[in-house]
Amino acid sequence: MNRASCVFLCAALFAATAAQAQNTPDLAALEQTAQKRHAEWEALAKDMNDRMSRILPCDPRALAAVNEVSRASEARLAALSDYLRAVSAKAFGETADARNLLSSEEKHAVEASLERADAGQEQTAVDTQSDALAQSVKQRASLEASQKLLTQIAAKVHQRAAAMEQQAGSADAAVVLLRDLVTKFEARDAALREEFAASEAERARWNGYYAARRARAQIECTITQIGASQSKGGKQ
Repeated sequence: MNRASCVFLCAALFAATAAQAQNTPDLAALEQTAQKRHAEWEALAKDMNDRMSRILPCDPRALAAVNEVSRASEARLAALSDYLRAVSAKAFGETADARNLLSSEEKHAVEASLERADAGQEQTAVDTQSDALAQSVKQRASLEASQKLLTQIAAKVHQRAAAMEQQAGSADAAVVLLRDLVTKFEARDAALREEFAASEAERARWNGYYAARRARAQIECTITQIGASQSKGGKQ
């Protein structure tokens, strides 16, 4: 594919991406928020067990500690979800733009191929006429003027055929390039969908984990209260 076609395709994709970017959330800001929320959760989660080990089971601070870390966990997973959703939306938009451009270029390639075929037929016809006229000129010198005119016409037809050949070749090469690009974009989109699904699964697991920790804290408190009640009853 010639440089002009490469420049055209790059410019077309850049223009589509730039237009889409005007309506796309700030990915850098979303990523920073996700990183910040993760750091906040990590700071709280790493010493949760130590803090709870120093708190009595029925102390309200025990359940409060679990709830605090749980909220931080949900906040960081929600921020990650927002970031991945925005990244996916941007990527899916780029893929759609590439597909549209591919469809347009495929149509252009078909038209260029038909024009190349027409130009080839014209070239064959004028070459046949030129050969026949060249034979006639040998017998009739008066046809030399016609031969010169036909030669000029043949030269233009050859130029057009060469131009159509180059245009069709460029269109075919552009289609190959765009098909490869769409394939890569679709693979990227599939990976993003898997990553988003994994993040949602992780979100559900962590929510389940903290729900279990809250239940455990409540059970430990209940057991402690029952034990204390039985101990008092035995003393009586």
